[in-house]
Amino acid sequence: MTAPIPNDSSTVQDPDSPDDVQFLAAYSQFFAVSRDLAATLDTALAGIIQGTNAEAGALFLLDEATGELVCHAAAGPLDLRDARVTPGQGILGRCLRRNAIESLRDGRDDPELLGAIDEKNRLIVRSALCAPLAADGRPFGAIQVVNQRPRGSFNERDSYLLQTMANSAALAVANARLTEELVRQEVTQRELDLAAEIQRNLLPNGDLAGLPVYGVNRPIRQVSGDFFDYFALPDGRIPFALGDVSGKGIHAALLMAKAASLFRCLGKRSDDPAAILAIINREIHETSSRGMFVTMVAGTYDPGSGLLRFANAGHEPPLLRGQDHCYSTFPAEAPPLGILPDMEFWTQEINLEGGEFYIFSDGLMEFHYQEHEELGIGGLIQMIEGLSDLPISERLEALLSELDREGWEVRDDLTVLVIDDSRGARS
Repeated sequence: MTAPIPNDSSTVQDPDSPDDVQFLAAYSQFFAVSRDLAATLDTALAGIIQGTNAEAGALFLLDEATGELVCHAAAGPLDLRDARVTPGQGILGRCLRRNAIESLRDGRDDPELLGAIDEKNRLIVRSALCAPLAADGRPFGAIQVVNQRPRGSFNERDSYLLQTMANSAALAVANARLTEELVRQEVTQRELDLAAEIQRNLLPNGDLAGLPVYGVNRPIRQVSGDFFDYFALPDGRIPFALGDVSGKGIHAALLMAKAASLFRCLGKRSDDPAAILAIINREIHETSSRGMFVTMVAGTYDPGSGLLRFANAGHEPPLLRGQDHCYSTFPAEAPPLGILPDMEFWTQEINLEGGEFYIFSDGLMEFHYQEHEELGIGGLIQMIEGLSDLPISERLEALLSELDREGWEVRDDLTVLVIDDSRGARS
């Protein structure tokens, strides 16, 4: 950008002179369309140095995490790029506190600017101007230009140009930051979509529709920390598992994928649920971070005999509904996976004898209706009995439809797995 400006800035000129108006118009047009943050910063500083006939300059943006000003663009005899300055009593500090342009004259040094420069390359500041970069009345950075010539003092025209261009640059920086944030959000959304698709692919598919096992998973967010799995072995037995990872978001989803993959691999090789949980426990303990853990029920069901063997690692107690409509629960006898490296787990063995075996995450128990208590095990039993005339698959859908009604509120991922040992389901 080469808009002509006077080279002698020692003479005060009319801020509305044709040359200056043309100069400001050219840069304002660039700032109005720029969405590249780095280009915006470099162009802003270059134009300001050109317009004020300065020898050096630096553009600082506020690091909200540390409260420091970080140099993102620099020009002149010293490269201050990436230098950090803590605003104090110097010209930068006054500029930010007052949110107004500040000047320094009469051969005094700027202590804040010098604090960012190595002592061996000390820059004598004869005069300096500093203007804030602000949005909605809040400064988020500053532009500083300096001269070290004895007669290189800045004048009123320079102050006007600096303030005017700083205002335009501030808007351009804000727009460029917004554009970068939108791009980051778009990338994050694509990654979340991919993670959700991968999670869905880890769940049992439609090829297992003929098995007497039914499951459903409903994430409260786009990705889930819950999972369930079941599959048929050549001898007819059905390994199954349901787990709940602590925490939310991507970290929980990644640990969920690991636990689910480990179970599918081990469930094809071992018929001992306790041994499977012990191996998964060691693997998760070695690699998990942030204190994360997994509660999990894993087992094997034999449709031919109704025999069910399972182990529970810190999970919600499974619920057995007998043919006589009596219910039994099976509390966990071991802590969640990933807390201690060497834990002993126990395999329990029961015969369903035509009953139904429900495994669920705490998201189901934590459903609550308006201001009333949580659903809990009593509320779940009441809902199951009210829908007992329906086949299991339809019963699950009806139960979820009931919880979708107005007044019910969900707090966590919801996952349910049901094993139906009724004669019709077996056949």
